[in-house]
Amino acid sequence: MKKSMVAALVALGCSFSVSAATLIPLKGVSVYFINGQEAESRIGKNELVEGENQVVVRMDKKVGKGSSSGVFTSAPYVLTFNVSGDEVKINHPVARSEQEAKAAFRTEQPDWRITQDGSTLSYSQEKLQAQSGFLPYMKMDELIAAHNAERGIVFDNGQMTKAEQAATATLVTTAAVATSKDVTAVNNNVPKTTVKSEPIKAENVEQLKAWYLKASKEERKEFRKWMIDQE
Repeated sequence: MKKSMVAALVALGCSFSVSAATLIPLKGVSVYFINGQEAESRIGKNELVEGENQVVVRMDKKVGKGSSSGVFTSAPYVLTFNVSGDEVKINHPVARSEQEAKAAFRTEQPDWRITQDGSTLSYSQEKLQAQSGFLPYMKMDELIAAHNAERGIVFDNGQMTKAEQAATATLVTTAAVATSKDVTAVNNNVPKTTVKSEPIKAENVEQLKAWYLKASKEERKEFRKWMIDQE
């Protein structure tokens, strides 16, 4: 009984140690995606993980007064910052009129005002690349997936990381498999051992997807040809 209580307390302590921070968008800020997943609330509170976080936001606010008032909607921006506190607030750049809002977003680095537990929080940002045609940000999930794949960014249980090292290891393994027939021919007399295969991991699949999207048309064609040869 005591052992069970101790185990429960340890598990509870672990849950508190990895508890998420709260993201609060202030009036005029809409949150679309957090760490590759659609936000639970666009204008309400959301959870962030401890460490590096990626948040996709846009300014969406009524500006101006009287007959000159109107709703200003900016392009989506991908913000990245490190969370170590309890509460993160995001405010849009200063924009009291449509003219001021357009001026604020005319620059490549609009001044989002982000604080963590009351102190200014540093961040990096990129404007999300739009698709051509009508409603350029309609398929935002696909645009964000392409954005992250191009930069080798993947998420493992909400944790943001780079895919280069793991993906490189995967490609090396793939190359080894591609030459396995030659290796087998040379080592016909070597006793074979049976290796238990590991279960497929979601993060490995995401890494393969990221590298596939980064490959050229010729590289993709060659890779598909290799896959068919393995059947």
